Amino acid sequence: MSAEDYAGLFSCDGKVAVVVGSGGLIGREVCAGLRAAGAEVWEADIDDKAGIAHSVQLDITDETSVKAGLDAVIDGAGRIDVLVNCAYPRTADWGTSVTDVPLASWIQNLSTQLGGTFALCRAAADRMMEHGGSVVLLSSIYGMVGPSWEVYEGTDMTMPSAYAAIKSGVLGMSRFLATHYGRSGIRFNAVSPGGVADAQPDVFVAQYEALTPLGRMAQPQDIVGAVVFLASDASSYITGQNIAVDGGWTAR
Repeated sequence: MSAEDYAGLFSCDGKVAVVVGSGGLIGREVCAGLRAAGAEVWEADIDDKAGIAHSVQLDITDETSVKAGLDAVIDGAGRIDVLVNCAYPRTADWGTSVTDVPLASWIQNLSTQLGGTFALCRAAADRMMEHGGSVVLLSSIYGMVGPSWEVYEGTDMTMPSAYAAIKSGVLGMSRFLATHYGRSGIRFNAVSPGGVADAQPDVFVAQYEALTPLGRMAQPQDIVGAVVFLASDASSYITGQNIAVDGGWTAR
């Protein structure tokens, strides 16, 4: 490869990227990062983004909406090269303790988050079959390790019991889909953020940072580099993998 080829490895020039959950804390930064890398970014969210160029309405809990949203991107851009799923649907009682959460709610969250992710992945792969592509799924450190409950002491916060099952499922799903679609040139990988700063109580932040080797919570933009890497040709021989972006949390 030439120096120019190597210099362009991390570029997303010419790629059409769909970011699902684009209105969320991480989704907004992922959109900005992919644009900066040269991609044509299509924002996809459950909320109507009328007036925003290259945007579609898409609800991952509704397979019809998923297919219609991705087809709208195809109609507008001609193809989809990259799909990033940052969508995070959940019930109103999402923060209920494991001892109190109704089983029906637990099952509903598993169905909407994990089931919706599956529907999105399958629909994206169907639309990448002719030319390949990269799918990046957002998992979590709590899909990799159990919660450290001491970080929640002195707060009203807890870790929802369905979260670990969902995020572990995302990791397993990414490996399954990577092996299934690999021959078609479609890559599936995951990014697992650690705790991301989002106006949490000071006591929680202090307790979390005390257990993190880098001594701080993540900022939303910290997650972007791994996503852009997996979207770019720099990761062209990487599939079925997970990148923990966690300040060293899972290294302990």
